[in-house]
Amino acid sequence: MATSSNIRPSTILKSVFIAFCAFCVLFTSTEACDGYKIKVNKLQPCDNSGIIKLINPKIVLSQDCFVSAVGCMENTKEFSSCKLAYDVKKRGMMIPIKGERDVCEELANASKNKTVAENLAKNNIPTSCPFKKSKICAPEDQKLDVSSYKNKFRLAAGQYTGKITLDCNSGKSCFDFDLEFKRGK
Repeated sequence: MATSSNIRPSTILKSVFIAFCAFCVLFTSTEACDGYKIKVNKLQPCDNSGIIKLINPKIVLSQDCFVSAVGCMENTKEFSSCKLAYDVKKRGMMIPIKGERDVCEELANASKNKTVAENLAKNNIPTSCPFKKSKICAPEDQKLDVSSYKNKFRLAAGQYTGKITLDCNSGKSCFDFDLEFKRGK
């Protein structure tokens, strides 16, 4: 098992950030966990013609370090292929975090895990493409325990700005965001 001295800080930061980004970009408010809070300063579509719409998004980070999401995502057009690109900058870091993922491949790979596949099915999320025109709402009772990441919060703390773009065969969506992950008020 690798010790923390063998792992590059940027690798840890990127892993922790991607986990928080997935929640924070789609949902917009938090309470506290080990004294840390997430404050979303901006989350908006780049333009209103996108095929993905967010409806009343919110996230709650409880004091006992459980994340629960509330809100809906509406996919206004079916797609059979889709690429997600992200470009994120952390204040004080010279190198942005950039990447691209194939949404259909990620769904297929994630659904190989029995628990993930059951949760996808429970929430009417397909395990592969095509992804039909749909409205998917996060159940309020579903929580994710993030307490195992508390020792990495210090590395992840900071202000992030960026853009997430979905380029699907039936259209595009884009979201700009600005968020802070910090300890204290």
